[in-house]
Amino acid sequence: MADKKSTASTSKRDALRAQQEAQESAKKRRRIIGVIAGVVIVAAVVVAVVLGLNHKSDDVPTTGQITPPSATKDGVYTLNKDKAKDGVPTVTVFQDYQCPACKGAEDLLGKPLNDLSSKGEIKLQYHTLTFLDRNLRNDSSSRAAMAAAAADVVGKYEAYHDVVYSHQPKEEGAGYTDEQLRKEFASEAGITGKDLTTFQRVYDNKQTEQFVKNGSDQGLQELQKFGSAGTPTFLVDGKPWEGWGDFQAVPSADELLKAIKKAH
Repeated sequence: MADKKSTASTSKRDALRAQQEAQESAKKRRRIIGVIAGVVIVAAVVVAVVLGLNHKSDDVPTTGQITPPSATKDGVYTLNKDKAKDGVPTVTVFQDYQCPACKGAEDLLGKPLNDLSSKGEIKLQYHTLTFLDRNLRNDSSSRAAMAAAAADVVGKYEAYHDVVYSHQPKEEGAGYTDEQLRKEFASEAGITGKDLTTFQRVYDNKQTEQFVKNGSDQGLQELQKFGSAGTPTFLVDGKPWEGWGDFQAVPSADELLKAIKKAH
């Protein structure tokens, strides 16, 4: 009789142990499934982010003329357009990439202008002209402008714009080579991977040619309203601003903003 009770007790313990082990195994399976699901979600998020970063290149047409996303059809680029605070001054710079005086202005004011723009303290615009092609008997102004527009297509206008001026030839009229514009400058501006392929395709196919021509024509007409046809020309809120030329050394962003506000 005692042996039967002992056997029954043992069976109950074995059954209880088996039940506990089954429950523990189920918990482990749920944890593993949870971890796998988490990994899948993270992977999906990473893919989404990567696709989001590359959407600019993916959406660019392979043929036909393009208006860069930061610009109007009239050729006016607006940098950091979503950052400008309400009521801030609008600074418009008329430029030509072969213009030595434009490089001088860029060396002097480029960095503080970029700083003010990135902080939303001004609305910074660029209007690119190409009239020096005719004066210098080459096409470097147009090709540089087309390359800068192609850089804007992949979100790198500001960086590319700065790189072009940093490499402007010391001898006026020497111009830029295609090797510089499509490879060297692009690399220095941080255009890589799929964006580089898109940038070079847009440049090689001259998909921003009409935009550049129209922008230059519109820019010259705009300057003539003020009795000027030269670059650089600065406007503050649509009115000529000569005060930029008063700076003899690179000003701080605060100093430049104070001068701009005087003309505001």
